[in-house]
Amino acid sequence: MQAQVTAILLRAAEEADSAPRGSPTQLVGDFYRAYMDTDTIDARGIAPIQGELDRIDAMTGLADLGQIMVRMDRIGGPGVFLGFGHTEGRLDNSRNEFGFGAPAFGIEAHFASILAEPDDGGRLNAYRTYLDEVLMVACLPAGDAGQIARTAVEIERTLYSGVLSPIERRDPRLTYNPTTLDELQSLIPEVDLSELLETAGYPPDIENVVLFSPRYLPVLSEVLRTRPIEDIKDYLKLRMILKFAPAMSTAFQEPNLGLSAVLLGSAVVPLRAETAAQLVAEHLAHPLGQIYVDAHLTENARTAAEDMFARVKAVFARRIPTRDWLSEETRAEAAAKLADLSATMGGPDTWIDYSAVEIGADPVANLMSIAAFEHDRYMAKYGGPVSREAFNSPETRPTTVNAAYSPGINGYEVPAAILQPPFFEPEKDAAVWFCRMGAILGHEMTHGFDSLGRQFDASGNLRDWWTFDDTVRFTEKAQKLIEQANTYEVAPGLMANGPLEVGENMADLGGITLAHEALRDYLEEHPEENVEIQGFTPDQRCFLSWAKNWATKSTEAIDRMLVDNDPHAPSPYRAIAALQHLPAFYDAFGIQEGDPMWLPPEGRITAW
Repeated sequence: MQAQVTAILLRAAEEADSAPRGSPTQLVGDFYRAYMDTDTIDARGIAPIQGELDRIDAMTGLADLGQIMVRMDRIGGPGVFLGFGHTEGRLDNSRNEFGFGAPAFGIEAHFASILAEPDDGGRLNAYRTYLDEVLMVACLPAGDAGQIARTAVEIERTLYSGVLSPIERRDPRLTYNPTTLDELQSLIPEVDLSELLETAGYPPDIENVVLFSPRYLPVLSEVLRTRPIEDIKDYLKLRMILKFAPAMSTAFQEPNLGLSAVLLGSAVVPLRAETAAQLVAEHLAHPLGQIYVDAHLTENARTAAEDMFARVKAVFARRIPTRDWLSEETRAEAAAKLADLSATMGGPDTWIDYSAVEIGADPVANLMSIAAFEHDRYMAKYGGPVSREAFNSPETRPTTVNAAYSPGINGYEVPAAILQPPFFEPEKDAAVWFCRMGAILGHEMTHGFDSLGRQFDASGNLRDWWTFDDTVRFTEKAQKLIEQANTYEVAPGLMANGPLEVGENMADLGGITLAHEALRDYLEEHPEENVEIQGFTPDQRCFLSWAKNWATKSTEAIDRMLVDNDPHAPSPYRAIAALQHLPAFYDAFGIQEGDPMWLPPEGRITAW
């Protein structure tokens, strides 16, 4: 996929001048060319954001903070101190609701947990050093840079103490706290919330809101109340620099080496062209996606994926009535939810039109221009019916090798990028094809019924449709998956994080179970393909194909980060863990008690 996108970018850069203004080729090509012109970029230094830094410097007190936060939101700056905005309702997804929550930090979300580590910890010290070096690249004196970096980490450590843990964030009821704007205002008197919303362009009649981070506002209040305004301004400026550093002087890339060495176990900075591809995919997802889909997604591929989805869904529908651990009432609800569950393959029917966006020679200005366009589109939707745009989330951009289920729509999207070899090869051996792509489709389907997804109904609304006894039995099954994961050693002294990973592990089990049964259905229809190949039976090839899905290489540092923050289990574990619950796996390879792959029967489950 990366080679495909690189070829698109190079071709678009060559053709941008002759392409129609506002066309995907012009937008993508000019964005890429501007970002690759490092001589001009280096000559600008931090001039592209100097006006924004001056705006922050002009703050006289916290009364000005709301204006700065709204400004940052409009230009694509960092979300600082408080996240706010409208989203589809969780109890009624046909209506928008307004919510507040904790924002991101200066460090990537996957690494934010280091903010809870001891103050003298190696990873936290590496982060301080990184911030110090970034500020020096921005021409701050060494002493000032060091002090600002230390202050920034102190602020973030305090704020992080009010953020939900990765496990807590997986609970849709813990992150859904309806309240009123007046009640929230009492928790954060330092920021006039009504004025903040009015400045952002919202009407003055907002009364009912949702708090997504229930412990956060008192902690934010403490920071704003006790920190001098100069500390607040310095932190805002640092975050602005960090946000746009990738699009400014190449000197900003040097500090990444030291941080990468500690956090990732490898001192590597991506090639400029790779970063360019990431930025284009992130900020011009639909223009790039439109070119990519036209070039690389065939109608035959889309049809094959839809057929596989139908086969896997048919197996799931057949299995639900046999889930005797569920009451008839819950089985009926599950069947109705599955019947409504949908999947969209490749890309959207209608692409978002970016032709009004001005893309020029300055990468920072380009990012701000795109952000302003997106902000205007977002604000225009408030007050109207909920509108959902396909393939426009970070998880399912058309050039993303992934697939993702959304509880709010009771469906999932499969981007064009994953409908490519090696994941997608329908002309190959059915056993390989079913237990690779079919298992991915089954995995996403099972997410509608895992620890998180089961709390949403067929319409995508948060509603408990389970009886109490059914919930107890489900929890018992989930607990066995947690216990299984907790025994897996990822690195010396580091065990897998069962409570965080249980939803994904259940989806893995569902995915390979459904795919394997769908394969057997297929082989009954096509008995001529039910043969050994290179000495392996179809069942053996199926399970080997599943395991090969998870062939990856990683450093111990990355493994430790993933265990702390990622709801997906480490890849080596995913290669084997789900299979250990399938009787067909034991039969296929003659696995006996005492063999490494043996899981005692009392530890196995059959859920979906």
